[in-house]
Amino acid sequence: MRFNIRKIIGPRIIKTGISTFLTALICILLNLPPIFAVITAIVTIEPTTYASLKKACVRFPASIIGAFIAVASLYVFGESAFTYSLAATLTIFVTYKLNLQAGVLVAAITAVAMVPSVEGEYVYNFVSRLATTTIGLATSTLVNFLILPPDYTDQIESINRSTTRSTHKLLVGRLKELIDGKYRSKQSERLYMQIQNKITESETLLKYQQDEVNYHRSNREKMRLLNRLERDIQFKKLYFTHVGNLMYLPADITIDFSLREKAAIRDIKDILSNDLTSLKMVIPAVTMIRKNIRQLNDTEDTFKIHILYEIVIIYQMIVQHEKNSTASVKVKKDRETGQGD
Repeated sequence: MRFNIRKIIGPRIIKTGISTFLTALICILLNLPPIFAVITAIVTIEPTTYASLKKACVRFPASIIGAFIAVASLYVFGESAFTYSLAATLTIFVTYKLNLQAGVLVAAITAVAMVPSVEGEYVYNFVSRLATTTIGLATSTLVNFLILPPDYTDQIESINRSTTRSTHKLLVGRLKELIDGKYRSKQSERLYMQIQNKITESETLLKYQQDEVNYHRSNREKMRLLNRLERDIQFKKLYFTHVGNLMYLPADITIDFSLREKAAIRDIKDILSNDLTSLKMVIPAVTMIRKNIRQLNDTEDTFKIHILYEIVIIYQMIVQHEKNSTASVKVKKDRETGQGD
């Protein structure tokens, strides 16, 4: 088995260590105090190259503001508790007013850390701190760009598989609850929220990976993978939304499913509990539910119609997705076979 340090430590931790080492080394060679540069390097490592470059453009002017405010506050009031408070407060206020939110942390740290270290030579200290902060920013950005470029595809695929299983489990459990007349379920709602958080996480990671495409060369296979992952997430969100429509019903609702409707819902539940690759778009249970919907009164049976429609829609969405997934796997295998030939 191949040794992969990225999975043991994590690329962001590795890059932070490399960035702080190089930053400190450069400052020592230039006879500059490394503390400000190292602090800056630590807090500016980002998940993607895009984020590093974008935020560096904000953090640099924010650092200038923080350093200037610290020197000015110290010059007027000397070193005191008030000076620390004033430097931090003014820095945060000004950076927010100038829409430099991404640089607030670096600017505030720079301002507060400068207060005890300036010893009369205000201009020299201002330029020195500005130089070290610039070194920290530049080093962390270059390290993020050149070393261990982020690759979240395995993580996204893992989350997608996990959320698919969890959503199927939630759906099957919810169908059983509806058959049993349990229209509100704290357990199902907790599982729903957990899945929602994981889907949001996979969306965030996909956005990170798509941002990286602009700064690192990607082959066609990589682009196809990203497109497939995006389609999977879009399906998951739509599927999850429809399942949510079965979850959050009025607290005082009572739905009188007929024996035939309960049997049909139970059949769909049992089918979805087994092998999904053998699903058929049209089955007797779906046909029966559609027929019953046409016979229901739109005014009196609004919620029943809503639930039955959602069950049919969800079932057929799953069938179509499984067919598309099977076709994609076949195309991939055919492509690999053709390459092998």
